[in-house]
Amino acid sequence: MRNATRLFLAWATLLGSAVPALAEVRTVYQGTLGTSEVVLEVNATGGGRYFYRRHGVDIPLSGPVTKLVEALPIQGEAMYRAAQGGNAPLFEDAQTRQPGPTWRGQVVEGTFAGSWSDGPSKQNVAFELRQVRQYDPDRSPGATAPVTRAIPPGNTTGAASDAPVSIETAPYDHLKLQTPLKQGAEHVSGAVAWRMVIDPRTRFSYPRLTRHPDARVVEKVNAILARRHGQLSLAALECKATLYTATHPAAGSLGDYDAESVRVTFLSPTLMSVVESGSTDCGGPHPHNHYAPYTLDLVRGEYLDFDHLFRTFTRTPDGFVPSKTLMALIGKKLKAEGRGPESAAAAEPQHYTGCDEVWPEYLALHFERTRGRDALAVAVSGVPHALGACLGTTVALPFTELRPLLKPAAGAYLFPKP
Repeated sequence: MRNATRLFLAWATLLGSAVPALAEVRTVYQGTLGTSEVVLEVNATGGGRYFYRRHGVDIPLSGPVTKLVEALPIQGEAMYRAAQGGNAPLFEDAQTRQPGPTWRGQVVEGTFAGSWSDGPSKQNVAFELRQVRQYDPDRSPGATAPVTRAIPPGNTTGAASDAPVSIETAPYDHLKLQTPLKQGAEHVSGAVAWRMVIDPRTRFSYPRLTRHPDARVVEKVNAILARRHGQLSLAALECKATLYTATHPAAGSLGDYDAESVRVTFLSPTLMSVVESGSTDCGGPHPHNHYAPYTLDLVRGEYLDFDHLFRTFTRTPDGFVPSKTLMALIGKKLKAEGRGPESAAAAEPQHYTGCDEVWPEYLALHFERTRGRDALAVAVSGVPHALGACLGTTVALPFTELRPLLKPAAGAYLFPKP
């Protein structure tokens, strides 16, 4: 399948272009500004960023560590005009020419302490932060592993990457994700269960596995779920931080990540399917419409390798493509339902969208349980913006119709013993 491969190459290119040729060591501190908990990062050559833990929104910093000036929000006509042409972030008021809030302090034995002032007539606020870690984003162990780690064909990476965010490789972002989560109701299905959790700062729900006969599987699966949840949250908070750096209509918003739909479409002792879908927008040429399903193997505690259970994909020089057996089953199902390119075009030529022609290039798989029926769902995922209306499940193949696809291991997964 080309979809997952293309997504990984895009992320590799994006990450590679975003990192400076000559990276510098960054130092991360955490502590209190007055009574507020904050995390601050400074660059070796000056400048940096910080966030209040309760908000998670980056505020840019300029200057040496002894006198760090905060960027000001791009609000009001004067600030908006001043920010045009790539001039943001702005570290002084466009009308009064007064600098932004200022941190004055010293670093002594790993502690950064001093006073913060919001202007000459305002009261100073004491701060004290302790050093957490120094890191070089180019040289941190494992920094490039997220891009090259393969997700098995059939699964998708979704609206954000699948990169792990650890205290070793990305301490600033790691600390940003350390926030209490609201716990939703538990949904129990026999020996397994899940619940939704919510980061109050980003406001969308994401699942966690709460019960399974193997505690180690719970731990491993939840690490994957937390990683994907965290990447979406970081993307949402990054969009909100554009209040200081951009002037597009979505600047300062969550970029519609707060409207992200995340659903558990299937859960058994052996399989868990999740679908991320929505339309996020943080200032690009068009919204990112997406339908990103993936399935977790609850026997091994990792992404499901569909090829372990089914004859679904064939390896080619260009990557994985759907097998002829899978495509034949899809075609048979479409024909039985009076669908497919020829049927649809003949029935309603003026409304024909061509969605049944996007396979096999944009095909993704997951499992669904609807009205008591278990099925392998064949979905359209990763299509260009113009084909966004095609996103979603197009064909559901009941387990009873999958015999031509099954490999010996499939039975234990699809029909697990109680």
